[in-house]
Amino acid sequence: MLTMLPSLPLSRLCAALTALVLCACASHEPLGENVGPPRFVVGDHWEYRITDGLRRGATTRLDVQVVAINAGVATMHLVYVDSYGRTEKTEEIDADGGLRAGALLNEQARRFSPSLKLIDFPIGQRNPWRQVVDTFRQDTQLKDDILIYGEVQGRAPVTVPAGSYDAVAIYRIVQLDDDEFWRSKTTRRDSVRYAPEIKGVVRQVRDAEYVELHSGPDSSAIRTEYTTTELVSFTPGR
Repeated sequence: MLTMLPSLPLSRLCAALTALVLCACASHEPLGENVGPPRFVVGDHWEYRITDGLRRGATTRLDVQVVAINAGVATMHLVYVDSYGRTEKTEEIDADGGLRAGALLNEQARRFSPSLKLIDFPIGQRNPWRQVVDTFRQDTQLKDDILIYGEVQGRAPVTVPAGSYDAVAIYRIVQLDDDEFWRSKTTRRDSVRYAPEIKGVVRQVRDAEYVELHSGPDSSAIRTEYTTTELVSFTPGR
Protein backbone atom coordinates (compact mmCIF):
# COMPACT_ATOMS: atom_id res chain seq x y z
CA MET A 1 0.00 0.00 0.00
CA LEU A 2 1.17 3.51 -0.77
CA THR A 3 0.90 4.84 2.75
CA MET A 4 2.63 2.03 4.58
CA LEU A 5 5.92 3.87 4.03
CA PRO A 6 6.47 7.40 5.38
CA SER A 7 6.99 10.30 3.04
CA LEU A 8 7.38 8.38 -0.20
CA PRO A 9 9.47 10.17 -2.84
CA LEU A 10 7.66 11.24 -5.99
CA SER A 11 9.24 8.52 -8.14
CA ARG A 12 7.84 5.82 -5.89
CA LEU A 13 4.44 7.50 -5.77
CA CYS A 14 4.41 7.53 -9.57
CA ALA A 15 5.27 3.84 -9.80
CA ALA A 16 2.65 2.91 -7.23
CA LEU A 17 -0.03 4.95 -8.95
CA THR A 18 0.72 3.43 -12.35
CA ALA A 19 0.25 -0.06 -10.93
CA LEU A 20 -3.02 0.95 -9.27
CA VAL A 21 -4.64 2.42 -12.37
CA LEU A 22 -3.71 -0.19 -14.99
CA CYS A 23 -6.80 -2.32 -14.38
CA ALA A 24 -9.10 0.67 -13.95
CA CYS A 25 -8.05 2.23 -17.25
CA ALA A 26 -9.17 -0.85 -19.18
CA SER A 27 -12.82 -0.20 -18.28
CA HIS A 28 -12.87 3.42 -19.48
CA GLU A 29 -13.52 4.83 -22.94
CA PRO A 30 -10.80 6.87 -24.70
CA LEU A 31 -10.92 10.55 -23.86
CA GLY A 32 -10.88 11.83 -27.43
CA GLU A 33 -9.99 15.52 -27.77
CA ASN A 34 -8.30 17.41 -24.97
CA VAL A 35 -10.43 19.19 -22.37
CA GLY A 36 -9.50 22.81 -21.69
CA PRO A 37 -9.63 24.62 -18.34
CA PRO A 38 -13.02 25.86 -17.13
CA ARG A 39 -14.11 29.39 -18.03
CA PHE A 40 -15.86 30.63 -14.93
CA VAL A 41 -18.26 33.57 -14.75
CA VAL A 42 -19.56 35.38 -11.70
CA GLY A 43 -22.59 33.56 -10.37
CA ASP A 44 -21.59 30.01 -11.32
CA HIS A 45 -23.01 27.96 -8.45
CA TRP A 46 -22.53 24.32 -7.44
CA GLU A 47 -24.21 22.42 -4.63
CA TYR A 48 -22.64 19.19 -3.37
CA ARG A 49 -23.42 16.50 -0.82
CA ILE A 50 -20.43 15.12 1.08
CA THR A 51 -20.86 11.74 2.78
CA ASP A 52 -18.33 10.85 5.48
CA GLY A 53 -17.57 7.13 5.55
CA LEU A 54 -15.65 7.45 8.82
CA ARG A 55 -18.57 9.08 10.63
CA ARG A 56 -21.27 6.51 9.86
CA GLY A 57 -22.43 8.29 6.73
CA ALA A 58 -22.75 11.78 8.22
CA THR A 59 -23.48 14.30 5.48
CA THR A 60 -22.38 17.85 4.79
CA ARG A 61 -23.87 20.28 2.29
CA LEU A 62 -21.32 22.28 0.33
CA ASP A 63 -22.27 25.36 -1.69
CA VAL A 64 -19.65 26.83 -4.02
CA GLN A 65 -20.16 30.09 -5.89
CA VAL A 66 -17.94 32.27 -8.08
CA VAL A 67 -18.08 35.71 -6.46
CA ALA A 68 -15.38 37.56 -8.42
CA ILE A 69 -13.03 37.26 -11.37
CA ASN A 70 -9.93 39.41 -11.56
CA ALA A 71 -7.24 39.06 -14.24
CA GLY A 72 -8.45 35.53 -14.98
CA VAL A 73 -8.40 34.43 -11.33
CA ALA A 74 -11.77 33.24 -10.01
CA THR A 75 -12.59 33.73 -6.34
CA MET A 76 -14.81 30.98 -4.96
CA HIS A 77 -16.95 31.30 -1.83
CA LEU A 78 -17.43 27.93 -0.12
CA VAL A 79 -20.07 27.28 2.55
CA TYR A 80 -20.13 24.00 4.49
CA VAL A 81 -23.22 23.14 6.53
CA ASP A 82 -23.40 20.05 8.75
CA SER A 83 -24.74 18.99 12.15
CA TYR A 84 -22.06 21.12 13.84
CA GLY A 85 -23.04 24.35 12.09
CA ARG A 86 -21.78 26.48 9.21
CA THR A 87 -18.22 27.09 7.97
CA GLU A 88 -17.15 29.49 5.23
CA LYS A 89 -13.95 29.38 3.20
CA THR A 90 -12.47 31.05 0.12
CA GLU A 91 -10.50 29.60 -2.77
CA GLU A 92 -8.78 31.16 -5.77
CA ILE A 93 -8.56 29.31 -9.10
CA ASP A 94 -6.22 30.66 -11.76
CA ALA A 95 -6.93 30.86 -15.49
CA ASP A 96 -5.29 27.45 -16.04
CA GLY A 97 -7.53 25.74 -13.47
CA GLY A 98 -4.86 25.59 -10.75
CA LEU A 99 -5.51 26.15 -7.04
CA ARG A 100 -3.76 29.42 -6.21
CA ALA A 101 -5.18 29.79 -2.70
CA GLY A 102 -7.21 27.49 -0.48
CA ALA A 103 -7.01 24.64 2.04
CA LEU A 104 -6.12 21.02 1.28
CA LEU A 105 -7.05 19.64 4.69
CA ASN A 106 -8.44 20.95 7.97
CA GLU A 107 -6.21 24.00 7.89
CA GLN A 108 -6.33 27.71 7.26
CA ALA A 109 -6.37 28.76 3.62
CA ARG A 110 -2.94 29.55 2.23
CA ARG A 111 -1.38 30.56 -1.07
CA PHE A 112 0.52 28.22 -3.35
CA SER A 113 3.23 29.26 -5.78
CA PRO A 114 3.05 27.83 -8.33
CA SER A 115 -0.65 26.96 -8.22
CA LEU A 116 -1.45 23.34 -7.39
CA LYS A 117 -2.43 21.27 -10.42
CA LEU A 118 -5.13 19.17 -8.79
CA ILE A 119 -6.32 18.70 -12.38
CA ASP A 120 -3.77 19.33 -15.10
CA PHE A 121 -5.46 21.32 -17.89
CA PRO A 122 -5.79 20.83 -20.74
CA ILE A 123 -6.72 17.27 -19.79
CA GLY A 124 -5.02 14.95 -22.27
CA GLN A 125 -5.48 11.34 -23.31
CA ARG A 126 -4.25 9.40 -20.28
CA ASN A 127 -1.27 11.70 -19.88
CA PRO A 128 0.07 11.60 -16.31
CA TRP A 129 1.24 14.73 -14.57
CA ARG A 130 3.65 15.23 -11.71
CA GLN A 131 4.18 18.28 -9.55
CA VAL A 132 6.29 19.16 -6.55
CA VAL A 133 5.45 22.50 -4.92
CA ASP A 134 7.84 23.90 -2.32
CA THR A 135 6.19 25.19 0.84
CA PHE A 136 7.20 26.82 4.11
CA ARG A 137 5.56 25.57 7.29
CA GLN A 138 4.69 28.17 9.88
CA ASP A 139 4.53 25.60 12.68
CA THR A 140 8.05 24.24 12.19
CA GLN A 141 9.60 27.23 10.39
CA LEU A 142 11.08 24.75 7.92
CA LYS A 143 10.87 24.24 4.18
CA ASP A 144 8.74 21.36 2.96
CA ASP A 145 6.81 20.35 -0.16
CA ILE A 146 3.52 19.03 -1.50
CA LEU A 147 3.61 16.22 -4.06
CA ILE A 148 0.93 15.59 -6.67
CA TYR A 149 0.68 12.79 -9.20
CA GLY A 150 -2.33 12.26 -11.45
CA GLU A 151 -3.41 9.89 -14.16
CA VAL A 152 -6.17 10.52 -16.72
CA GLN A 153 -7.98 7.22 -17.22
CA GLY A 154 -10.37 8.19 -20.03
CA ARG A 155 -14.13 8.77 -20.04
CA ALA A 156 -16.54 7.03 -17.71
CA PRO A 157 -20.31 7.47 -17.23
CA VAL A 158 -21.37 8.55 -13.77
CA THR A 159 -24.76 9.23 -12.18
CA VAL A 160 -25.10 11.61 -9.23
CA PRO A 161 -28.09 13.45 -7.71
CA ALA A 162 -27.69 16.21 -10.33
CA GLY A 163 -28.01 13.72 -13.22
CA SER A 164 -25.91 11.53 -15.49
CA TYR A 165 -22.65 12.68 -17.10
CA ASP A 166 -20.05 11.36 -19.51
CA ALA A 167 -17.23 12.42 -17.23
CA VAL A 168 -13.44 12.39 -17.41
CA ALA A 169 -12.05 9.80 -14.97
CA ILE A 170 -8.93 10.85 -13.05
CA TYR A 171 -6.95 9.09 -10.35
CA ARG A 172 -4.77 11.32 -8.20
CA ILE A 173 -2.36 11.06 -5.29
CA VAL A 174 -1.65 14.08 -3.08
CA GLN A 175 1.06 13.91 -0.41
CA LEU A 176 0.75 16.77 2.07
CA ASP A 177 3.44 18.69 3.96
CA ASP A 178 2.18 17.81 7.43
CA ASP A 179 4.62 15.23 8.79
CA GLU A 180 5.92 15.34 12.38
CA PHE A 181 8.70 13.51 14.20
CA TRP A 182 6.18 10.85 15.22
CA ARG A 183 4.20 10.47 11.96
CA SER A 184 4.57 10.48 8.19
CA LYS A 185 3.03 12.88 5.75
CA THR A 186 -0.64 12.39 4.95
CA THR A 187 -1.15 10.63 1.63
CA ARG A 188 -4.52 11.15 -0.03
CA ARG A 189 -5.83 9.05 -2.91
CA ASP A 190 -8.58 10.67 -4.98
CA SER A 191 -10.91 9.11 -7.53
CA VAL A 192 -12.30 12.05 -9.53
CA ARG A 193 -15.01 12.43 -12.17
CA TYR A 194 -14.83 15.79 -13.97
CA ALA A 195 -17.58 17.05 -16.31
CA PRO A 196 -16.62 19.95 -18.61
CA GLU A 197 -20.25 21.01 -19.07
CA ILE A 198 -20.57 21.94 -15.40
CA LYS A 199 -17.01 23.32 -15.19
CA GLY A 200 -16.19 21.07 -12.29
CA VAL A 201 -16.15 17.77 -10.47
CA VAL A 202 -19.39 15.78 -10.35
CA ARG A 203 -18.10 13.03 -8.07
CA GLN A 204 -15.00 12.56 -5.97
CA VAL A 205 -13.91 9.90 -3.48
CA ARG A 206 -11.05 10.86 -1.14
CA ASP A 207 -9.20 8.33 1.01
CA ALA A 208 -6.38 9.61 3.23
CA GLU A 209 -4.09 8.28 5.93
CA TYR A 210 -0.73 8.75 7.59
CA VAL A 211 1.64 6.33 9.33
CA GLU A 212 2.64 6.49 12.98
CA LEU A 213 6.39 6.04 13.16
CA HIS A 214 7.63 3.42 15.62
CA SER A 215 10.81 1.43 15.83
CA GLY A 216 10.29 -1.86 14.07
CA PRO A 217 8.11 -3.07 11.20
CA ASP A 218 4.71 -2.64 12.88
CA SER A 219 4.05 1.05 12.24
CA SER A 220 0.35 1.85 12.35
CA ALA A 221 -1.58 3.43 9.47
CA ILE A 222 -4.14 5.95 10.71
CA ARG A 223 -7.00 6.67 8.33
CA THR A 224 -7.99 10.34 8.42
CA GLU A 225 -10.56 10.69 5.63
CA TYR A 226 -12.93 8.63 3.55
CA THR A 227 -15.46 10.93 1.90
CA THR A 228 -17.65 10.85 -1.19
CA THR A 229 -18.62 14.17 -2.75
CA GLU A 230 -21.48 14.24 -5.30
CA LEU A 231 -22.99 17.07 -7.30
CA VAL A 232 -26.58 17.93 -6.35
CA SER A 233 -27.09 20.90 -8.68
CA PHE A 234 -25.27 23.33 -10.94
CA THR A 235 -26.53 26.78 -11.95
CA PRO A 236 -24.43 28.70 -14.49
CA GLY A 237 -23.79 32.37 -13.91
CA ARG A 238 -24.73 35.08 -16.39
